[in-house]
Amino acid sequence: MPVDNLLGPCNGGWNVALASLHHERQMIWIMNWVEIKRGLDSIRGGRDPDIYAELGSLLADAEALRATGYRALSNELAGRPSPQADILKLLGSVTLQRVWDLSAVAAGPGSAGDADLLFERQDALAATIYGGTSEVQRNIIAERLLGLPKG
Repeated sequence: MPVDNLLGPCNGGWNVALASLHHERQMIWIMNWVEIKRGLDSIRGGRDPDIYAELGSLLADAEALRATGYRALSNELAGRPSPQADILKLLGSVTLQRVWDLSAVAAGPGSAGDADLLFERQDALAATIYGGTSEVQRNIIAERLLGLPKG
Protein backbone atom coordinates (compact mmCIF):
# COMPACT_ATOMS: atom_id res chain seq x y z
CA MET A 1 0.00 0.00 0.00
CA PRO A 2 1.53 3.35 -0.95
CA VAL A 3 2.04 5.62 2.08
CA ASP A 4 -0.06 8.34 0.42
CA ASN A 5 -3.11 6.04 0.54
CA LEU A 6 -2.98 5.30 4.26
CA LEU A 7 -5.87 6.34 6.49
CA GLY A 8 -3.96 7.30 9.59
CA PRO A 9 -0.55 6.10 10.72
CA CYS A 10 1.16 3.00 9.37
CA ASN A 11 -0.13 -0.10 11.23
CA GLY A 12 -2.97 1.97 12.68
CA GLY A 13 -5.75 0.22 10.76
CA TRP A 14 -7.37 -1.27 13.84
CA ASN A 15 -7.91 2.20 15.28
CA VAL A 16 -9.47 3.33 11.98
CA ALA A 17 -11.82 0.32 12.07
CA LEU A 18 -12.77 1.01 15.70
CA ALA A 19 -13.47 4.67 14.93
CA SER A 20 -15.64 3.65 11.97
CA LEU A 21 -17.62 1.17 14.10
CA HIS A 22 -18.02 3.78 16.84
CA HIS A 23 -19.46 6.25 14.32
CA GLU A 24 -21.77 3.58 12.90
CA ARG A 25 -23.10 2.75 16.37
CA GLN A 26 -23.75 6.42 17.05
CA MET A 27 -25.93 6.53 13.94
CA ILE A 28 -27.69 3.26 14.80
CA TRP A 29 -29.04 4.56 18.11
CA ILE A 30 -30.62 7.51 16.32
CA MET A 31 -32.24 5.26 13.72
CA ASN A 32 -33.44 2.88 16.45
CA TRP A 33 -34.86 5.76 18.50
CA VAL A 34 -36.91 6.98 15.53
CA GLU A 35 -38.22 3.45 14.92
CA ILE A 36 -38.95 2.97 18.63
CA LYS A 37 -41.06 6.15 18.69
CA ARG A 38 -42.92 5.02 15.57
CA GLY A 39 -43.54 1.60 17.10
CA LEU A 40 -44.73 3.07 20.40
CA ASP A 41 -47.21 5.24 18.51
CA SER A 42 -48.65 2.10 16.88
CA ILE A 43 -49.50 0.34 20.15
CA ARG A 44 -53.15 0.31 21.11
CA GLY A 45 -53.64 -1.72 24.27
CA GLY A 46 -57.34 -1.49 24.93
CA ARG A 47 -57.84 -1.85 28.67
CA ASP A 48 -55.13 -4.42 29.42
CA PRO A 49 -53.06 -3.06 32.37
CA ASP A 50 -50.13 -5.37 31.53
CA ILE A 51 -49.78 -3.73 28.13
CA TYR A 52 -49.83 -0.26 29.71
CA ALA A 53 -47.21 -1.28 32.28
CA GLU A 54 -44.87 -2.54 29.55
CA LEU A 55 -45.68 0.49 27.40
CA GLY A 56 -44.65 2.76 30.28
CA SER A 57 -41.39 0.87 30.67
CA LEU A 58 -40.69 1.19 26.95
CA LEU A 59 -41.49 4.92 26.97
CA ALA A 60 -38.97 5.35 29.80
CA ASP A 61 -36.36 3.33 27.90
CA ALA A 62 -36.94 5.43 24.78
CA GLU A 63 -36.34 8.62 26.74
CA ALA A 64 -33.28 7.12 28.45
CA LEU A 65 -31.94 6.24 25.00
CA ARG A 66 -32.51 9.78 23.75
CA ALA A 67 -30.97 11.46 26.81
CA THR A 68 -27.96 9.15 26.82
CA GLY A 69 -27.52 9.73 23.11
CA TYR A 70 -27.47 13.48 23.63
CA ARG A 71 -24.90 13.04 26.41
CA ALA A 72 -22.74 10.94 24.07
CA LEU A 73 -23.03 13.55 21.33
CA SER A 74 -22.11 16.32 23.77
CA ASN A 75 -19.03 14.36 24.83
CA GLU A 76 -18.03 13.74 21.23
CA LEU A 77 -18.36 17.42 20.33
CA ALA A 78 -16.33 18.43 23.39
CA GLY A 79 -13.59 15.93 22.54
CA ARG A 80 -14.26 13.82 25.63
CA PRO A 81 -14.43 10.02 25.59
CA SER A 82 -17.89 8.71 24.80
CA PRO A 83 -18.25 5.14 26.06
CA GLN A 84 -22.02 5.39 25.74
CA ALA A 85 -22.03 4.33 22.06
CA ASP A 86 -21.86 0.63 22.86
CA ILE A 87 -24.54 0.97 25.54
CA LEU A 88 -26.74 2.96 23.14
CA LYS A 89 -26.47 0.29 20.45
CA LEU A 90 -27.49 -2.43 22.90
CA LEU A 91 -30.30 -0.46 24.58
CA GLY A 92 -31.66 0.80 21.26
CA SER A 93 -31.81 -2.53 19.47
CA VAL A 94 -33.19 -4.49 22.43
CA THR A 95 -35.81 -1.81 23.12
CA LEU A 96 -36.82 -1.74 19.46
CA GLN A 97 -37.40 -5.48 19.52
CA ARG A 98 -39.45 -5.19 22.74
CA VAL A 99 -41.57 -2.41 21.19
CA TRP A 100 -42.64 -4.46 18.18
CA ASP A 101 -43.20 -7.56 20.32
CA LEU A 102 -45.53 -5.52 22.52
CA SER A 103 -47.25 -4.14 19.45
CA ALA A 104 -48.03 -7.71 18.37
CA VAL A 105 -49.34 -8.60 21.84
CA ALA A 106 -51.50 -5.47 21.90
CA ALA A 107 -52.88 -6.28 18.45
CA GLY A 108 -54.03 -9.67 19.71
CA PRO A 109 -54.22 -13.03 17.94
CA GLY A 110 -55.05 -11.37 14.62
CA SER A 111 -51.53 -9.96 14.49
CA ALA A 112 -50.20 -13.33 13.31
CA GLY A 113 -51.55 -12.59 9.84
CA ASP A 114 -50.43 -8.96 9.72
CA ALA A 115 -47.64 -8.84 7.13
CA ASP A 116 -46.64 -5.27 8.07
CA LEU A 117 -46.31 -6.13 11.74
CA LEU A 118 -44.35 -9.29 10.88
CA PHE A 119 -41.95 -7.17 8.82
CA GLU A 120 -41.48 -4.71 11.70
CA ARG A 121 -40.77 -7.54 14.14
CA GLN A 122 -38.24 -9.14 11.80
CA ASP A 123 -36.61 -5.78 11.12
CA ALA A 124 -36.35 -5.16 14.87
CA LEU A 125 -34.73 -8.55 15.31
CA ALA A 126 -32.19 -7.61 12.63
CA ALA A 127 -31.32 -4.51 14.69
CA THR A 128 -29.95 -6.82 17.39
CA ILE A 129 -27.53 -8.22 14.79
CA TYR A 130 -26.27 -5.43 12.51
CA GLY A 131 -23.61 -3.05 13.81
CA GLY A 132 -22.51 -5.68 16.32
CA THR A 133 -24.79 -8.32 17.81
CA SER A 134 -26.28 -7.76 21.23
CA GLU A 135 -24.01 -10.51 22.56
CA VAL A 136 -20.92 -8.77 21.16
CA GLN A 137 -22.11 -5.46 22.63
CA ARG A 138 -22.52 -7.06 26.05
CA ASN A 139 -18.96 -8.42 25.85
CA ILE A 140 -17.60 -5.01 24.82
CA ILE A 141 -19.44 -3.31 27.68
CA ALA A 142 -18.23 -5.93 30.17
CA GLU A 143 -14.60 -5.85 29.07
CA ARG A 144 -13.97 -2.26 27.96
CA LEU A 145 -16.37 -0.27 30.11
CA LEU A 146 -16.68 -2.37 33.25
CA GLY A 147 -13.16 -3.82 33.16
CA LEU A 148 -14.34 -7.40 33.60
CA PRO A 149 -11.99 -10.20 32.51
CA LYS A 150 -12.52 -11.91 29.16
CA GLY A 151 -14.68 -14.96 29.61
